[in-house]
Amino acid sequence: YTQPPSYHIDRLRQARVGHFFRVITLGYGSMPEYRSQIPPRDRWAIIAYIRALQLSQHFKVADLPADLRQQWQRKEAP
Repeated sequence: YTQPPSYHIDRLRQARVGHFFRVITLGYGSMPEYRSQIPPRDRWAIIAYIRALQLSQHFKVADLPADLRQQWQRKEAP
């Protein structure tokens, strides 16, 4: 098997959710299809989790609401 790419690369961070759904459903490269093992609802839950992981590592502090931004800045201060 080949090693899968990181979900944090730009190509996958910018990929549409349908891309992930197709990959889980039909397989891609050396990844087999999981159509019969993972119901559609669970596939969407997996995709939501992938997006949450991506966002957790690549958020912009400026996008936080003011109160959370202040908390973040206090934690980052030496």
